Amino acid sequence: MKGTVIALVGLLGVAASAFAAEPHHGRWAAEPQNCTGGGDTYKSSALTVTPRTLSWASEYCTIGKMYKADRALFIEGRCSKGGLATTHPITLAMKGERLAVTWNGERSELRRCPGSY
Repeated sequence: MKGTVIALVGLLGVAASAFAAEPHHGRWAAEPQNCTGGGDTYKSSALTVTPRTLSWASEYCTIGKMYKADRALFIEGRCSKGGLATTHPITLAMKGERLAVTWNGERSELRRCPGSY
């Protein structure tokens, strides 16, 4: 019985770590006032990152290929904007409490929005 309990606790620990959120996940913006608004530019809108998607300004992306190195995610974004479908690189790198974003060659540094996971 004791061995079964230990094995179950170990299994639950592995399952929990598999579902743990990446620090990149959540809602991010250049300025706190942009966290709630629906701005139409990268500077005036919030970036939302989930395990499978990213959305920023009027662009919505699903994650194609992805790999992680150190504290950065390197993503092939399969994106749509204004009815046009494109594929472009996206990099999300943690810099302390900030998120450094490279979105199709343009760099930004964002802060986590209050209440974001």
